[in-house]
Amino acid sequence: MDAAIFGLIVADLIAEPMDLRNPPKPGGLALLNSLSLTTGGNVCNTGVAMAKLGARVAVAGMVGDDVLGRAVVEKLKSSGLDTSAIFTSKTAQTSATVVAVEPGGERVFFHTPGPTPQLDLDAFRRCFPIFGKCAWMQVGYFGLLPTLTPHLAEGLKEFRSTSPGTKVALDTVNPPADAKLLWPILAQVDLFAPSRTEATALTGERIPKKMVAAFREHMPQGLIAVKLDSEGCYLDDGKEAVFAPAYKVKVVDTTGAGDTWFGGLLVALRKQMPLKQAAQFANRAAADCCTALGASTGVKSFDETLARIW
Repeated sequence: MDAAIFGLIVADLIAEPMDLRNPPKPGGLALLNSLSLTTGGNVCNTGVAMAKLGARVAVAGMVGDDVLGRAVVEKLKSSGLDTSAIFTSKTAQTSATVVAVEPGGERVFFHTPGPTPQLDLDAFRRCFPIFGKCAWMQVGYFGLLPTLTPHLAEGLKEFRSTSPGTKVALDTVNPPADAKLLWPILAQVDLFAPSRTEATALTGERIPKKMVAAFREHMPQGLIAVKLDSEGCYLDDGKEAVFAPAYKVKVVDTTGAGDTWFGGLLVALRKQMPLKQAAQFANRAAADCCTALGASTGVKSFDETLARIW
């Protein structure tokens, strides 16, 4: 199997357009073009994007014993994902987010964590069998796994000792958790890919090359990437550093673009693309994501994505 994605499984309620700068008066009403229920979080966004790009993916995490949880799991199954490592909480509702999409495509999130605090080291260990069947295992997000994060370095070290053939990727969120928690984790990671905002918060640096240098003090080997929003991305594998510009598209919704970028990069790495081409492929997948409402709707097939990179 190509990858296992562990972390947040979220039911997203997408409202668009939601003009938060000019809200209705108290008791007032504002009309929307659409209000839709879809999947969110790194598990769903990255997993579905990778599946659409032709990868074989398992997803791992926790949902509540409720209609939202059942709907999300069914959506993941219908997308061709292995859901055998999704567990059900009897005490918490499914994690859910209201995604307020502003007229220009930017979004704001209103979130309830649901069972996310129950994703502890024991829950992580329960997923080792499925992780060990995969070439890559991604954990997300550093910053939104409060119970697991203090023990994640220990858990990754334990997993790597049993499954040395599986590479580990780490995704983060804005704002990330305290950098002091990150440093021991990075020693167990093969791919770390924060956004520019997240990298600045963690290192205090603003130039990608200097960000990478700061991370290299704790992650001497592996691939470090910095997502540069509308500018593109910067990748450094310790031997080569590349910059790839973003693709210009008509933005409809940026929800899930960062997760899709990560999924595109993992697919490119599995295909053993050169570093520059891998960066271009990830940028193309993320750009396509922004052209439709929802986190994965705009993602194309592998062949169509590859044919449009430059």
